[in-house]
Amino acid sequence: MDKPVTPFSIDGFDPLSATEGAADASYLTVVEEASKRIVHNILKSYTGYFDVFAEMLQNSLDAVQLRERVDGSAYTPKIWITIDIPGGIVRVVDNGVGMTEGEFKYCLRPSVSFKKQADLRGHKGVGATFLAYGFSFLKLQSRKDGSELAAILRQGRQWAEDSSGTVPRPKFEAVQFEVKELVGESSGTAAEVLVGKSAGERPQRLNWIGAQSAEQWLQVLRIKTPVGGIYLSTSSRPKIRVNVRVRSMEGTETSIDTDSPEYFYPHEIENLKTQSLGDIVKNLTKIQGDAATKFAKLPPEFKKLDCIWEVWSKDELLEDESYFTTALDEERRTLIDKHTVVVYGCFLRSAKIWGEVNDDVIKLRKGQRLIQGGLQLASDFMPQGDLTIIPLTSTIGYQANSHVVVHFTDGNPDMGRKVFQPELKDLAEALSVRVVNVFKRFLTHLRPDTGAQAITPDRELYDWKKAQEEVRNKNPLGFEYQGRALPMISEPQQEQDVVALFHELMGLGILRGYRVFATSQSDRYDSLFFWDYHAADKLMFDTKANRLGVNRDLADSGASEPKVLEYKYSFDSLISDFEKEEKFAKQIDLVVCWSPGKAYKEKFQFESLLVADEGSSRQCFGSTHHAYAVGAHDRPAFEVIVLEDLLAWLQNPADEEARQRSKYKD
Repeated sequence: MDKPVTPFSIDGFDPLSATEGAADASYLTVVEEASKRIVHNILKSYTGYFDVFAEMLQNSLDAVQLRERVDGSAYTPKIWITIDIPGGIVRVVDNGVGMTEGEFKYCLRPSVSFKKQADLRGHKGVGATFLAYGFSFLKLQSRKDGSELAAILRQGRQWAEDSSGTVPRPKFEAVQFEVKELVGESSGTAAEVLVGKSAGERPQRLNWIGAQSAEQWLQVLRIKTPVGGIYLSTSSRPKIRVNVRVRSMEGTETSIDTDSPEYFYPHEIENLKTQSLGDIVKNLTKIQGDAATKFAKLPPEFKKLDCIWEVWSKDELLEDESYFTTALDEERRTLIDKHTVVVYGCFLRSAKIWGEVNDDVIKLRKGQRLIQGGLQLASDFMPQGDLTIIPLTSTIGYQANSHVVVHFTDGNPDMGRKVFQPELKDLAEALSVRVVNVFKRFLTHLRPDTGAQAITPDRELYDWKKAQEEVRNKNPLGFEYQGRALPMISEPQQEQDVVALFHELMGLGILRGYRVFATSQSDRYDSLFFWDYHAADKLMFDTKANRLGVNRDLADSGASEPKVLEYKYSFDSLISDFEKEEKFAKQIDLVVCWSPGKAYKEKFQFESLLVADEGSSRQCFGSTHHAYAVGAHDRPAFEVIVLEDLLAWLQNPADEEARQRSKYKD
């Protein structure tokens, strides 16, 4: 019968013992000296400041993933990360599968891994060895199957670096299990490391980058550790709750929770005007003409960008007509297929933006550059190693503007150095060069680098707020209808305000019978709608009761065919669209604008529908005018709602009718 597990059954156990009770002492010495050399080589392979975080979090992510496969939807994966800056403590707790006594005893040995699934993040068996013997203090605690184990390993680094033989090899010191995060959890593991207490440890100080709050550290961990999951090769994102707690050098404690954080993709930086390359190309193909014509007619949201980005899947990389075809020989194509390679690329208009992100968004110590231009290799859903230079041979200045991630499935990088096999590194570099060359074809879509900040400063935001308040004070809307006020409190300043106001008037029931399909900024026309006049009595024109109603011939006509609606701040700007043949009057049914402008009179004549019984010919509820092309008075081209006139008429019908007669007379 197996001996029952007790909390202190591991006390005095040596994780590196070659064999318990071996008779041949000389054999034991040789084996254990070899074991020390292996440990020392492992420690030398870890040269990064974030390795301790990466290894602890990698183990936790794998543990919760394994438990989720067993417990399914009834289980909520959780990871708690504690960073005590003045205490030099990094602590990671997960509610994953936990460890048996055997796993607990031997997990620190080199090349020992209990992870058999190929899609897990770590299975080389070196990460735990690094945590145990790369630092002077490791506290390991685990719960599984009703058993709890907890132990401390001291002076691991001192033993590994000792060449005199005076520092004894560390043994487990059993302690009482105490993990408050796992109260109520059936299983899980906590690992706690003390950093900076021995020569050679990295990091020496947890405040070296200037991050002092939980929010800052979350961004740092997204960039430099497996917390920033890179899930480009899968449509399934793991749902993991992550809590980050930080105690600053001043003793201030902060905490932040997030669900399923991912890698810090640069195109997601706030206040950058970005577009994917695919969307740019798709919109260009909709436009007829040469390259200059296409660019001229392209909607403004695809011009003067701060950033262009794209993701290319394995299949897209291998397409015969892809951007990458000429850069791929048969060997590289085989590697892409074997490792399900996915590429993410981002090109910023200015390399200065990286500094603004580090200094003003993440707010790290000046000069720190955790996120910047370069090539980031990734494998098995996580970034591996540091950024490297994209090896451009021409226009090398664009190296700093470009951020490329090449993700391999089962890339199998070497130990702590995260060094990939030469053929994979060569492939990644070739792909990164091609990504930059692709983006270079679309430089005209980027805003010129003037040196101005892309991240909106607090002062600019303050000034903008004040300007909006001044607009409200000088041009208040202040419109009420049957005791209900319009949400918009300032007169429209641009087209999007017109769209909002039109929809608010529909919401208040002032404009009735409209059914809107959608509103678009990229299609030729802004919106598609139909009218529905089933409620005839409420919608038909009446000289006294319903001056905004429609022609009585439309009574009970029901739903119309789809009709085109165009929004403009000023009707005048529509004239320019007609002249450039970007839009066509014969295809438009209704125009909604704030004001008519002045230049329209050269091309159109407005007939007011707010005068006397002129509205009896109206087809669109609430339209204020018929617009006739100059020289064609037999039939209106379309109807118009001039919102400025409509609101004035609603507030004072008599005065506005008099103004209409004067303004729009023949």
